[in-house]
Amino acid sequence: MPGIFGFLKNSVHHFSIHSMKNEMKSETHFISDENFEDDYIASSRVHLGTVGEKTSPVIKKGVMIWVEGEAYNHLEISDSFGLKEKSFTNLLIEAYRNNILRDFLNRLDGYFCAVLYDHNKQHLKIFTDRYGLRMLYWYKKDGVIAWGSEVKSILALEGIDKTADETSLPCFMDNGHLLGDHTWFKHIKLVEPATIIHIDIKSKETTQEYYWTWSEIDNNESISFDDAVKKLGELFLKSVERRFSKDEDIGMGLSGGLDSRAIFAALKHIYPDYNGFVYTFGIPGCEDIKIAQQIISNTKCEYEKYYFTNKNWFKPRIDRVWKTDGMQDMKHMHGSEFSKKISNHLEIKLNGYLGDAVLGGSYLKNSEYLDQPITSDLAYHYYGHHFELGNLKSSYFDIQSIDPFLFMNRGRRFINMGLVNGLSESEYRMPFFDNQLIEFAFSLPDDYRFDNKLYGKMLMNYFPDYFRDIPWQNTGYPLGSKMPQMKKTLLYRALRKGLKLFGISIGKKSNANYTDYKNWIRSPVVSKQLSGILNSKSCFYSEYTDEDFNEKYLHPHLENKSVDYSDQILRAATFEIYLRQLNGKFNSDEFKLTNHSI
Repeated sequence: MPGIFGFLKNSVHHFSIHSMKNEMKSETHFISDENFEDDYIASSRVHLGTVGEKTSPVIKKGVMIWVEGEAYNHLEISDSFGLKEKSFTNLLIEAYRNNILRDFLNRLDGYFCAVLYDHNKQHLKIFTDRYGLRMLYWYKKDGVIAWGSEVKSILALEGIDKTADETSLPCFMDNGHLLGDHTWFKHIKLVEPATIIHIDIKSKETTQEYYWTWSEIDNNESISFDDAVKKLGELFLKSVERRFSKDEDIGMGLSGGLDSRAIFAALKHIYPDYNGFVYTFGIPGCEDIKIAQQIISNTKCEYEKYYFTNKNWFKPRIDRVWKTDGMQDMKHMHGSEFSKKISNHLEIKLNGYLGDAVLGGSYLKNSEYLDQPITSDLAYHYYGHHFELGNLKSSYFDIQSIDPFLFMNRGRRFINMGLVNGLSESEYRMPFFDNQLIEFAFSLPDDYRFDNKLYGKMLMNYFPDYFRDIPWQNTGYPLGSKMPQMKKTLLYRALRKGLKLFGISIGKKSNANYTDYKNWIRSPVVSKQLSGILNSKSCFYSEYTDEDFNEKYLHPHLENKSVDYSDQILRAATFEIYLRQLNGKFNSDEFKLTNHSI
């Protein structure tokens, strides 16, 4: 992904900003800003040229700033702070010079990361958006400080300590993603959400603070359910409107779920003549494509279908491992194969990131979890003994709900990596992570959101044409159908079980899967490649574990069709491919990779 990068200068290490840029500018269509260097820091940015400033740093009276990303409400809130500037970057500088940067960030709605440098005071600030979704990593050891939107940019600096984080591989193999601020490297951390890191350049001393926490959301238990539905619909429409402009080249993916459909329905509600680019990916005949076609059937939208097969999914993902610094499991790089083709049709994607969790309460697995803060026992239920890696005791999660902890771990470190993967081609906007929308949703009792009650009611009330008769992939039935609830009853289950004895099946079957990794791994070409990747005699992963992933997972999977180790196989392959890319050793007759030795 594009982004910002740089380091503090010191007398021991003679780092090169050019080496960082060489790693960051991995695509010919990336735009490089001029490198900035003085006696104290070196910094730069690589970007798509779609959002934000066209060049950086922006400089005002000795203060300069590099920003990757954008904000949506900076002009709305600037008046209340008495700020006069108009651009997002200039407002950040003005807020800093007026000593109100923390307060300004507290109310800012955006998707960004930034570095602000005060040359006169010899002070540097690194900060992230409220939910930390625009990833930024930093390194600190022995007076050396560096930062980058990609881990590889930091690794490009000669002399950086590349000691492995011993907790990362077990966590990745068990959960499919990392937790908290962890990377593959002990001294490289992901900057936390809603965080400002203050750096005194002369002393190299650093402090961190949250400029916003979930505890700032007030309870709103007095509002009725029906009034909450009405308010939620109003806020959702405003969120979509805030992230859309007819003057921009915006499109979106559409699936059989609720979230992308909700965004599409909101767009058609606000702009009835909207007919932008829409796409779906999956296997032929899958429910995602069938449902998406129903949704757009009465529109004039430009629509494309992209099909997975057992022959076209594996090879394109190998280099994507490098793009995501080995932190996205290959199995969940769905659609990355088509990113470049899709980017020919759009510059910005509207994405339904975590809509089901924010509004539908999908992370609240049962009623026992409602309206209580995250605890060690609950965190263990989700992440096993790795739960402590998720920064459980942070004041950031101080709220009577377990969701924020899960948002920042499963959401940010797993689901969000799919967006990170796609940032090489397109920008993203996420309407469900609108400040006002989230603040309202989490002011309500968890019971309102639980089991999709609030979200489902809002969708049916505001957008009935898109939800009343068109099925939901998750159930195979439209939202208004009583069948999903009926299926939960003991009587229905008993009836279904009894009829099955006579060879009679009831209930609609849904071909919901849009992939078939279990069987695709067994194809001759992919299984041969995976066998070579996980071969314990030539692997790099043996330096990190005593397990033989070939013998433990791949061979049993290939030999027994009833076995499904696709998760473990592709997690192990992701890690091994990353290690080989890191060491410039990935080579095969079938799949040639760029040498990424750093």
